[in-house]
Amino acid sequence: MKNIPKPYGQTFTNGIKHPELFLWDAWSYVEAQTIHLYCLALTRVQSDGTVIPPQERNDVPFHIRHFTSTDNGKTWKDEGCFLEPSLGTQRHDAKTIWSGSIEKLTDGRKLVAYTGLSVVDENHKFLQNIALAISDDGYIVQQIADEPLSSPLRDWDEIVNKGYYLDQPKNLGNKHGEEGGPILTWRDPFIFIDKEQQINLFWAAKIAPSKSAIARAILEVDEDGILFKIAKLSSPITVPDGYEFTQLELPKVLYDAASGWYYLLASTCNRLYEGQSDAEVDKRIRLYRSKDIEGPWVSVNNHLFPNKSLFGPTVLKTDFKNNRLLCISPYTDADKEGLGLTFSPIFYVYLNSGRVEFV
Repeated sequence: MKNIPKPYGQTFTNGIKHPELFLWDAWSYVEAQTIHLYCLALTRVQSDGTVIPPQERNDVPFHIRHFTSTDNGKTWKDEGCFLEPSLGTQRHDAKTIWSGSIEKLTDGRKLVAYTGLSVVDENHKFLQNIALAISDDGYIVQQIADEPLSSPLRDWDEIVNKGYYLDQPKNLGNKHGEEGGPILTWRDPFIFIDKEQQINLFWAAKIAPSKSAIARAILEVDEDGILFKIAKLSSPITVPDGYEFTQLELPKVLYDAASGWYYLLASTCNRLYEGQSDAEVDKRIRLYRSKDIEGPWVSVNNHLFPNKSLFGPTVLKTDFKNNRLLCISPYTDADKEGLGLTFSPIFYVYLNSGRVEFV
């Protein structure tokens, strides 16, 4: 992919306001006191001098950007591009790549999950696939799986038989949406290692054209620790206030072993179609909890930031002893203070109330 800027030479403080890149959606992990932050990124000015309006960014390929912090998110270093799409190929990520996650495996490698979009045609720009890769150190991807872990087109029968909604195969990825609802939702995989050390993958899905759900799969790996596949795809997971929105995105699942509570942090919106004015779209960050990994989920706070344009956060560190999560989030492009597609300062989300405190 052309025109991906090299790492920016200056440290970012009090959030990340990158002069060369639009940034949005976030995921992370911690190793040896270093926080690794990943996000979607797009060059503000293309190689031919074209300026891409933020609301038109889906028309050009993205890359995944990597930042690190050694002071709990107070300052950030730009580590450059972590992953880019396989442009010019027939692969499952040949058009662009969307959000994902990364988690340490028992052997020290990092399992990388992301959304790959296939090339179809101009009317079918959003054919999403759940994809996997491996990184030895979190800085460079050494191996990308040749085939997607889950493909709505390839695996249509299995997915629909489990209770998920997909449009007819010939319509998958249609830019006009699915039967009166928003575009296909089969994206944003989040890796969660459970208390039995099983590798779980949660991602955004649907149970109807305008009704969201969360998919859960348990993964298994071959004897060489190289090839991952789905051992079990669960039935759709829903949340109690799902009637308030059409899309649940970027689900993140956490577990407090001391209390036995699972927590779900998710971003939601009531978008009806791609290209709809953001002024018409209600975007929220919501917090839920449950005693079981598949629910039923109970809402803790359905609007963490009523006066902030924040969406797609990540949990940098858990602090269950003090009943809180250390987080960071991008601002949406609708932010009225000119912070759109940059990152906020770090903040705590308190788990008993969903109260937010910037630090």
